[in-house]
Amino acid sequence: MQPLNYGYGLFYQWLDINSHIKTFAPQNRQGKNGFELTSPEEHHRLFAEISTAINQSGAGLRELTYTPDTTPQILLTDAEATHLEDVAILVDIMMPIGWGALALWVVLLIVSRLRNIALPSLGNSLMTLLIVGMAVLVTVFIIGPLKIFRAFHELVFPAENQWFFYYQDSLMTTLMKAPDIFFAITVLWALIAAVCYLLQAAIMKFVSPPQKYLTY
Repeated sequence: MQPLNYGYGLFYQWLDINSHIKTFAPQNRQGKNGFELTSPEEHHRLFAEISTAINQSGAGLRELTYTPDTTPQILLTDAEATHLEDVAILVDIMMPIGWGALALWVVLLIVSRLRNIALPSLGNSLMTLLIVGMAVLVTVFIIGPLKIFRAFHELVFPAENQWFFYYQDSLMTTLMKAPDIFFAITVLWALIAAVCYLLQAAIMKFVSPPQKYLTY
């Protein structure tokens, strides 16, 4: 996802982020002037640099600059940089877990093949995906995406660090049109995860012994 900039180019158009920046950047109350004068290319660059920094344990976040005229200005306030550093810590924690899960999946495939253990059919995998997907959608609809978003931040991030920013106080949230872009990225991740799930189900069918394959 990072090389694709988390779909920012696509969502930039869909969410009309350029107009959003031109509306709220002039209202900035933190002394960050002229951001509305920057180009879409600059916005794409900044989002990419934020993403890169987060995936590098937050290195370089506090040095990010934008150039409305000829004088570079620091993009992030201290509170914004601290929040993104908290996000970087979370990424650092989750990355080994993700790689570990992938390694475990490979081991399970090998073990199932060596021991002729029956694996679920592709149809069952698709049915599981649909059931889980519907359950998640219903849950989100009942609770509300904003409530889930807030609960997640309150649970994961340190209580003493600010994570909510008004557009008038944050070029970061203005640049991203948060939280709208996070909902869009979540949907994109969900679609990619669904494709990966079906691919792994197909791989499981390929490696599973035919005579032991479950079809129920």
